[in-house]
Amino acid sequence: MLFGVTLMKYLKWLLLFIPVSITADAIHLSKSLVFLTVCLSIIPLAAVIGTATEQISLYTGSKVGGLISATMSNVPELLIGFFAVKAGFYNIVLASMAGSMLGNILLVLGVSIFLGGLKRKYQSFDKTIARSNFILLLFAATSIIIPFALKYAIRGSDRVNLNDGLTATSFSIAVILLITYIAGLVFSLVTHRNIFVRQEDREEQNEQPDWSLSKAIIVLLSAAFFVAVESEMLVDTIEFVTKSYGLPEVFMGIILIPLLGNVAENVSAILMAVKNKVDICIEIAVGSSIQIALFVAPLLILASFILGNPMIYVYDMFEVVAILAAIGLSLFIFQDGKTNWLEGVVLLGCYVLLGVAFFFI
Repeated sequence: MLFGVTLMKYLKWLLLFIPVSITADAIHLSKSLVFLTVCLSIIPLAAVIGTATEQISLYTGSKVGGLISATMSNVPELLIGFFAVKAGFYNIVLASMAGSMLGNILLVLGVSIFLGGLKRKYQSFDKTIARSNFILLLFAATSIIIPFALKYAIRGSDRVNLNDGLTATSFSIAVILLITYIAGLVFSLVTHRNIFVRQEDREEQNEQPDWSLSKAIIVLLSAAFFVAVESEMLVDTIEFVTKSYGLPEVFMGIILIPLLGNVAENVSAILMAVKNKVDICIEIAVGSSIQIALFVAPLLILASFILGNPMIYVYDMFEVVAILAAIGLSLFIFQDGKTNWLEGVVLLGCYVLLGVAFFFI
């Protein structure tokens, strides 16, 4: 049975929070209650989107299905980010993108290889596939370093020149990241597709969908619509919740928002590692980070330009350090083509340490 269909059996009851959250917002109940119910409703909606795209891919084939999955799996983060950009919460937007990358390459991979390694001395994977993914991730890190370095390189110059330079650099980065993302899709789905075809893919070609194509499309569009509704309410309540409970905006973006939008992918990656399918686990976790950095981030930057209030793509110093440390640590761990449970503990320890530090920023 497909993972998405199985997961939905456990999450479907959380869909009841969709009408609850909408009603709570409409009759102006406590914003804390609205925030809680919205969070609980986005989790199953993210899983529904994952299930629908999985069903559609069985009709379209792996190439088109891979493109649909790459696009739609980040709909929750994209919509939450869009409404946050619209509201001018740029700190939360940047923090949520950083949090998605940190969560995937530290928390998800950490839990995955720890649990997967408990019953095995080590787990092996294809170094070629991992290297291709980490190359794009390192490029994403480069795109973060350049505007950060530029800010400090010209900070002593005229303020107008600084703003103009960072604005132009942010726009250029957005365009280049999108082009690189598209090139990466062409590489993995077309020109070098044979490198990325796993035995599991060949076995799944004979798998029959549980839904009709029309049902899958309708469910996908409906879930995306409700994610948009819930995302707008979430953004409307974030400022109240952070001030009322003394939670830093950066902490909310780093920890909470990424977990809401990635629950289905996170669980899927962990289960793949437990089943000793580390290649798939890496593709899900690292691939999701790549999509955030090369697809979601540039779209949100361009959206801010269209809305007339450009978002400067500059992370603060600690976010840059955290991202570089996470990518460097994970790259070192996955360079030799095998993992063990201790390496999972190291990744998890790094995530917890960064989480504690972010709470005090």
